[in-house]
Amino acid sequence: MNVVPPEFIDEVMRTGAMALASERHRLGTAAPRNAANWPKFSTWQLVCEEILDTEHESHWLDDVVAELGRRGFTAAQIQAMRRFAWRTAGWLNYELMLWDWCNLDESDIRRALQRQLELGIVSAPEYEASLRLVEHPEFCVE
Repeated sequence: MNVVPPEFIDEVMRTGAMALASERHRLGTAAPRNAANWPKFSTWQLVCEEILDTEHESHWLDDVVAELGRRGFTAAQIQAMRRFAWRTAGWLNYELMLWDWCNLDESDIRRALQRQLELGIVSAPEYEASLRLVEHPEFCVE
């Protein structure tokens, strides 16, 4: 059974918690509280917040979107990074039942990509291209 099929990812891109936070940010109704030491979070750790097996309050994800914006990421880049994270860390967390509720980041994305390569889910060129995105999330585009 595919827990994270493409249709699920498409739905999360439209209606997931980060999608709602991004929409609040776009509309100017976001209520970030800056409740965390955001500079300690890697970019991928921020993007993966919605993938954790934890439900965050809306202000938390408002903070995440605001922090990604402060780091220079556009709404389109954030969307593309979210999709990439769901295909990798989301696959690892749900499809392979890692069930991490505390922290997912670039190391988990790399681990997912390695496992996807071993299983033949991604080709060697796709694997290499994806590793470059892990190192340079600013190149994520849909």
